Amino acid sequence: MVTLFPMNQPYSTKKLSRLNAEQAELTRWGHHQRLHENAVSRSRWLPSIVAVLVLVCVPCPASSMELSGMLAIDAVSMTGKNTNRTTFEGGASTLQWPIDVKTPSIRAGLAWRDIMEVHLGIIAEPWGSNNGRMEDMDYLDEARFPGRQPHPGVDIYSETALDSKVLIVSVSTSVLPLRTRYLSAGLTAGYRYEEYDYRGYNTRQTGYGSWQDQSSWVTGPSAFYTVEYDICSVGVALQGHVDDTIVLTFEASSLPLVHGSDEDEHLRRNRVTFTSTTGSGYQTSLRGLFRITQRWTIGSECTYTRIAADGDQDQFWYGDDPATPGFDDTGYSLSGIDAEQAQKNFRFTIGSSCSF
Repeated sequence: MVTLFPMNQPYSTKKLSRLNAEQAELTRWGHHQRLHENAVSRSRWLPSIVAVLVLVCVPCPASSMELSGMLAIDAVSMTGKNTNRTTFEGGASTLQWPIDVKTPSIRAGLAWRDIMEVHLGIIAEPWGSNNGRMEDMDYLDEARFPGRQPHPGVDIYSETALDSKVLIVSVSTSVLPLRTRYLSAGLTAGYRYEEYDYRGYNTRQTGYGSWQDQSSWVTGPSAFYTVEYDICSVGVALQGHVDDTIVLTFEASSLPLVHGSDEDEHLRRNRVTFTSTTGSGYQTSLRGLFRITQRWTIGSECTYTRIAADGDQDQFWYGDDPATPGFDDTGYSLSGIDAEQAQKNFRFTIGSSCSF
């Protein structure tokens, strides 16, 4: 919640502990250290995952004539939203962070005949202006705020301009043992790590009903936000081909294991939050390839992903919150707040590849 004017303190009955300055800084450092350890752990997992997929998917022994490699350069466009929703004693808050990506990507692959493939891909976009805005919607229980009258719909709504950057690293494999002249079918599996970083500034906030006194316009920095996902997938694939010139592939995947985490620093509230969730989702994709020569192909792909996860959020005040006058929030913490994370993501790629 980006509340910029003084209001009755909504969390008073849920503040579980107050830390001195040294303890508060140590607690915050501990959460940053946890995020760093998770990143290091992922860097260790990825080579292992690639190695396992290669060992599982590529028969042994296999002659060099049976193996082929590929390298692809694509242009990527991604649109969608990352959502964080928390439910607390005083109501609920929903934050929606837009996905707006336009960047090159690179993929490398190894194939055995036309039956098995292993791919490693990287999508990376540096810091740049995001065309979307972060939307923050607060639904508050007026019964907990003397002098506030209930009304339908959102109570406080805000929009924040954004800069953003993205990193996605994926490894996947497909096995298509069922084959006819024009069709192939089989299974897919993979792992993907996603990180979205945002910098928020210039916040416009509007209060509705008895919350109109919370309307404001503030320029300058207002938030830093990072959300990460570890995503495992399994699915089925159906491939159609015409004389090895045109290849169409449809994949439908379940995402049975999704772990999400985020860090959200509200600069104007002197507060940082940490969310950890687990959940699942699904993904569908349609890919088309056209072979220009024996080595070169051009192609495009459309992918739709949807994820839902739930867990807990912890909140820490590293300074006094201006939204609660007469109460020094410095060093206070909240734990075990109900939290949900969700993502809707549509990705379109177009590019070319070279086999060797």
